[in-house]
Amino acid sequence: MSAPLLRVETLHVWFELAGGGELHAVRGIDFELAVGERFGLVGESGCGKTTAILALMGLLPPNASVAGRVVLDGEDILARGEDSVSPHRWRDIAMVFQGAMNAFNPVRRIGDQIVEPMELHRVAEGKEAHRRAAELLELVGIARNRIESYPHELSGGMRQRAAIAMALACKPKLVLADEPTTALDVMVQAQILNLLVSLSEELGLALVLVTHDLPVVAQTCGRTAVMYAGRIAEAGPLDALYHDPRHPYTRLLFATTPDLFEQREVVSIPGVPPRLDREPAGCAFAPRCDSAFAPCASVTPRALIVGDGRTAECHLNDPAARAAS
Repeated sequence: MSAPLLRVETLHVWFELAGGGELHAVRGIDFELAVGERFGLVGESGCGKTTAILALMGLLPPNASVAGRVVLDGEDILARGEDSVSPHRWRDIAMVFQGAMNAFNPVRRIGDQIVEPMELHRVAEGKEAHRRAAELLELVGIARNRIESYPHELSGGMRQRAAIAMALACKPKLVLADEPTTALDVMVQAQILNLLVSLSEELGLALVLVTHDLPVVAQTCGRTAVMYAGRIAEAGPLDALYHDPRHPYTRLLFATTPDLFEQREVVSIPGVPPRLDREPAGCAFAPRCDSAFAPCASVTPRALIVGDGRTAECHLNDPAARAAS
C-alpha cells in the first residue's frame, strides 16, 4: 500500500491561560488520510476539532503549544515550527475558514485576495495570477467579472465559494474545511457540499471536513473520526459507525439526528462536555454516558481496534475492563 498523504501522530495542543494554568484542548489524537480521500472530523462544539486543524496549518495563537507529528507527504511540517510549516501553508495544505465573511479582508477586492497566496509562493504573478484567479472563480461557479468585487458585494454562498477558490489558489494536495456551511441556508449548504465533493474528485484533492452535523459528513466523506473532550472517541468507515457504533457517544450523536427513512425518536445528550482546563478522571464522557460502569469513573480508556480500520476508546470494548468490574 502507498504511504498516506497525511499522518497525524499523537497531536497535543494546549493553551496557557492568562490567570495561570493550562487548557489542554487536543489530547493525543492520531489519524491518516490517503491521497484524494475525504475524511470527516465530527463532534460537539468545544471538543477540539477546529483547534486540531488550525494546528495542522500552524495557525494557532501565541499562547498555544503543540506536540506530536504532522507528516505531509513524508515530511514533518511542524518539526521546526513556523520555519517548516510556512512553505507548505496554502501551497500543499490550505484551509476554508468558518464564516467566509471573516476570512476575507473587507476593504480588498476578492481577486486580489485570491492572487496574494499565488504571489507569496511564486505560483503565478501579475496578469497570470489574476487570470488564474478568474479561472478559479469560474471553477467554483462565480462569474469571472466578480474578481473586482468586494466581499460585502457577494452573497453568503458566493463568499463561501470564493473562499474555496482562494484555498485552491496554489493547487494544494489537501484542503481543510472548517464548518464550511455555517450560517448558510439548506439549499446553499447542499450546493457547497456538492462543490467540495466534485472538486475533490476532479482535482484529486484530499479533504478534511470539520462539522458537528452528521448528515453533512454522510453526504461528503467515507471515513470519520468522532471527537470528544480533545480525543478521538471512535474512528472508521462512516457506514460502520452508523450501523454498529462502538462508543456510546457515537451512538448518541446519531440518535440526536432526525432520520427521514426510519421511525425513531430524536433524543438529546444529557449534560455538557467537560472543562478542558482540568484533567478529567477516567473516561471524559462517563458523566453523560448511559452505559457507564465501574472502571469508567477512574480509568482512562485506551484506543482499541474494534474492526477493520476501526478504533474506539471505550471500556465496553475492553474484555479486561469488563472482567475487572
